[in-house]
Amino acid sequence: MRRINRLRADGIIVADISLVDPKALGKSLTVVVTVELDRERLDLVDDFKRAMRAAREVTQCYMVTGDADFVLIVAVEDVEAFDVFVKTKLYTNQNVRKFKSMITLDRVKFEPRVLA
Repeated sequence: MRRINRLRADGIIVADISLVDPKALGKSLTVVVTVELDRERLDLVDDFKRAMRAAREVTQCYMVTGDADFVLIVAVEDVEAFDVFVKTKLYTNQNVRKFKSMITLDRVKFEPRVLA
């Protein structure tokens, strides 16, 4: 327990979490979405980050290098709910040039940890 408290005090442990099965909450569809922004001005990037932080459907958001600017993990009830997300969060954002979505079929591995 002392080690854990020290890790918390040092900022190494940043949060204690409980993992909930999304399906148990009715979120049976997970979609991986890559997003390409139209302009990469800092204020517009910050606006997109803010919008994704506020979007309840987005459970993870990563700013990445390569062909996409962001990768989102979206958890929703079904395809219709994903369609609503797309229409209200992506199509309405004038800085989103394009996006690609991949519906997940099976979560093969999910380990929210870092090897020390």
